[in-house]
Amino acid sequence: MFSLYGGYGGFTFGGRNWRTAKKPKKKKKEHWFERLTVDQNKQLCKAAKLRYGGNKKDLMDRLLDEPQTSIYGAEEKYVGLNVEQIKAKCRERNLQVSGNKFDLVLRILHCDNDSTPSGATLKRAVTDVVKTTDAATGEVVEKHVPKKRKKAALSASRVYTRVQKKIEAVSQKKYQTHWGSKSHSTEVYELVATILHSDIVESEDGYLAKDSRFALSIAEAACTSLTDHFETMSRKGYDDNGGWSSIDSSLRTIVEAAKPNLSAQEREGTAEWIEALYYEAEPYGLTDETDLMRTVEFIRGDDDEQKSDGGDDTQAKAVDVFKPAAAADAAA
Repeated sequence: MFSLYGGYGGFTFGGRNWRTAKKPKKKKKEHWFERLTVDQNKQLCKAAKLRYGGNKKDLMDRLLDEPQTSIYGAEEKYVGLNVEQIKAKCRERNLQVSGNKFDLVLRILHCDNDSTPSGATLKRAVTDVVKTTDAATGEVVEKHVPKKRKKAALSASRVYTRVQKKIEAVSQKKYQTHWGSKSHSTEVYELVATILHSDIVESEDGYLAKDSRFALSIAEAACTSLTDHFETMSRKGYDDNGGWSSIDSSLRTIVEAAKPNLSAQEREGTAEWIEALYYEAEPYGLTDETDLMRTVEFIRGDDDEQKSDGGDDTQAKAVDVFKPAAAADAAA
């Protein structure tokens, strides 16, 4: 193409080719305060009871010179404080840990300097008062400790969504690296295993004894969500922490507790979703060391057959245990 300034090639402006010219690199921020606006730096100065007049550079210089604020400015690894460390400082002061880094630092400075603006309320964490007796003086001392949040009640819809979100998190940046992509599926299987084991089998609420049908519905929600979104995972065959083994054993325990309370139709429905889970994972070798299909046979069989001592009839039924139900019926 003919140039505006003579000759052929790309358009040139001021001697530079607009197609090949590189954009200037952004200057690297030297510290965290450079990332903040002028107003945010002023708020930090006010909270630390520093002078807050002047331009942005003046404000940043004051914050960097002041020991109580300079610790938040450094961003180099192993030097500055990360968000989790700043949250720990908030917890030490019984402050809320919600918000971004700026909110957390501002909250700490308001607390340490008693500089909360008039009309505003310092966001403190909900606490319980614990009374202890001082061993030296014998006096009763009151101490405020963060109040433990009550764990949200289990529900099938919440569990289904929880597993779904964990699977869909595969698009996050931390799972895009070689090693990160391997860890995603492991974490998903661990989550499902934790729901089955910790939230149901070992639950302090005693779901298995009180309401085994409810326990089974939670297990169904977790396993069905894994089945429905299984193809979303990128590297499905990685299970480095034995998640499938835990899923297998916990699922058998739940099924054994729930089976006497299920109708024939409900037993068949349970067998079908366990079977679906098995056939999603089987091509990746995840079920090689599990007895999921034996659990399917157990839920479909009669109680009297399962109580047998392992005679000829029981052994005959176990021959085709890893075949689909339809194929087993055809063989029979």
